[in-house]
Amino acid sequence: MAATRITLTFCCLSIFSLMTILPATVSGREPVSGPESTRDAADGPARQPLTSWFSIQVSALPELSKAENEVSRLREKGYDPYYRFEDTGSKGMWYRVYVGRYPTQKEAQQTAERLIAQRVVKSYLLRKMLAEKDIFYSVPSQETGFSSADREVDEKGASAPLPKSEQAPADTMQMGASTAIPGRPVQAALGNGSDRVGSPDSASTAVRLTLMDAIRYSLEGNREIDVAAYDPKQAQAQIEGEESVYDPLLFADSTFRRDPNLDSSVTDIVTEDDGRARAGVRKPLKTGGTLSTYLETRYADLNHAAFPRTYKHIVAPTVELQQPLLNNIGSKKEKTAIKIANYRATISAADFRRKVIDVTSSVATVYWKLFLFKELIDINRVNLDMAEEVHRRESERYARGLSQQLDVQRARSNAQVRRSTLLRSQEEYKLAMDRLKLLLNWQEFNIDSTAQVIPIESPRTTPLNPDETEAIETALSNRPEIIKAQQELMIREVDQKLAAHQRLPTLDAYGRYSVSGYGNDHDRAWSDVSVNDDDIWEVGLQFEWAFGNRAAESQYRKKSLGRLQADAQLKRVKDEIKLDVKQVLHRLATARGEIDANRSAKEAAEKVVEGEFTRFDIGQTSNEELLRAQDLLAMTSRSFARAVADYNTTIQELTRAQGILPDGVTIEEAVR
Repeated sequence: MAATRITLTFCCLSIFSLMTILPATVSGREPVSGPESTRDAADGPARQPLTSWFSIQVSALPELSKAENEVSRLREKGYDPYYRFEDTGSKGMWYRVYVGRYPTQKEAQQTAERLIAQRVVKSYLLRKMLAEKDIFYSVPSQETGFSSADREVDEKGASAPLPKSEQAPADTMQMGASTAIPGRPVQAALGNGSDRVGSPDSASTAVRLTLMDAIRYSLEGNREIDVAAYDPKQAQAQIEGEESVYDPLLFADSTFRRDPNLDSSVTDIVTEDDGRARAGVRKPLKTGGTLSTYLETRYADLNHAAFPRTYKHIVAPTVELQQPLLNNIGSKKEKTAIKIANYRATISAADFRRKVIDVTSSVATVYWKLFLFKELIDINRVNLDMAEEVHRRESERYARGLSQQLDVQRARSNAQVRRSTLLRSQEEYKLAMDRLKLLLNWQEFNIDSTAQVIPIESPRTTPLNPDETEAIETALSNRPEIIKAQQELMIREVDQKLAAHQRLPTLDAYGRYSVSGYGNDHDRAWSDVSVNDDDIWEVGLQFEWAFGNRAAESQYRKKSLGRLQADAQLKRVKDEIKLDVKQVLHRLATARGEIDANRSAKEAAEKVVEGEFTRFDIGQTSNEELLRAQDLLAMTSRSFARAVADYNTTIQELTRAQGILPDGVTIEEAVR
């Protein structure tokens, strides 16, 4: 009769475990909020699942056999023990042995004190388990802790209770498996539990980030954006440099020389001193010419001459104008350079915008990868727990002569394989976290930080049906690549126009007028300055043209070909953008379909595990089919998690493909 009751209890627990494998889905299924139904010490009626409960940790052991022996010892004493394979921090993975699940701390405390009074255990640690949409927080109470070596292990593996503000939001969709294994407690699905394998909270500090938080931190600290932010500034400096061609120029020069004056020599050698000094301002004009105003002074005298010179000094305020009449009239060369600099600045701004969009897209991709690997850790952890439970039960059956050594070894081998899979998923999680740290480079969360991140964004699984035509039009208006191609085409067009203009011959006009004053000394020359017939003036033309003009014609043909090439490039970029948008939309629909397909496969796998549990329990099959069914369930659970992560990643890719930033994010936030 007792055996029958035990068998029925096992079947009920098995069925309940399958009902809690994947707690919350978008189909509207309510998640399990506590552990499986349990029986009290008096073997009374089953309790309802708890939203929180207390357990008594009595030891932490490095070997499975020791944990099993401890469970057997406590069970013989009339208690309800179980063990969990958990990460204790620096000590690694140990087996923690617990007693009971109590709805209040008082009940747990009373049992714990009875354990001490009866000398069943020497020390204990109360742990409170909180279930919020299958998110379990396993934290130590402030009661008596271990005084033995086990206490050291446990304290390093536990964390302080999380404040309410730190807990994951209630509407966060949970993806991980939360399987209730007979004889063992419900495992966390997506937890923030400090004791769980690979849990982010196992570190001393943890940062909970939404996707928008991660994007904003990346805009503030990302190194790639830091580097790219200098390009628009350099482009603006280049514009200022090109516009400076019209800045006025202050100039000055002076010379003095002595030459023999052979015309004046009769019997003695006569030398002539000649000095000249100029100072003024030269202003380039937008007509292509230059206007100069300056003061020119001259000095001339003869040495050893038979008679002195009457006028030795000349003072001449001068206005001078140079103006092209054909080539470069209207300052076409300088104006073209300024236009090109402005086009380059627009290209630089587009490149910067593209870098910001790429970084935000990369952050979203890594964020959802981190979410995925976190889910895989949970799924692989539960899969390992199930294998260890099968191994434990096979060991018990083998001890009673109801099983074979082959079945025990098969279960042990399968558990080791699953442990290896769990370790790989933990490593992938760490790598994704480091990649996210590098992308964010936030002052509190950079590549050198030991803090860990917990993605708390609620993944979207509801259908998103964007209009393809509208998405393409948005992309053609906003993609930085097309803006860059359009500006390159405009650069080629103005280059072609300038090259066509430069085929003209050079014909420049020149004019100069000086109001002159003469005197024997400098002061008399200044007082003589006036408009009169002795003033100096000059006019002239300068013409230049190469026979055949082959250089200018060759340059024009080159620029024309460059414009045609830029036009073809623009068309190619448009086609690539259309293809990119179409491909993203196709991936979006595919990922959405995979969510539905994998959800169905997962639900079917749950039923297979349920059936195999029942058959295994009543001895109709070996553990081979049960382990295979569990692996199938883990595989479909992983596929479902990947489909959800891919779907949300593709939603962000659609934003990138359209050349826009996520809602609520502006390019100004990234400007340094």
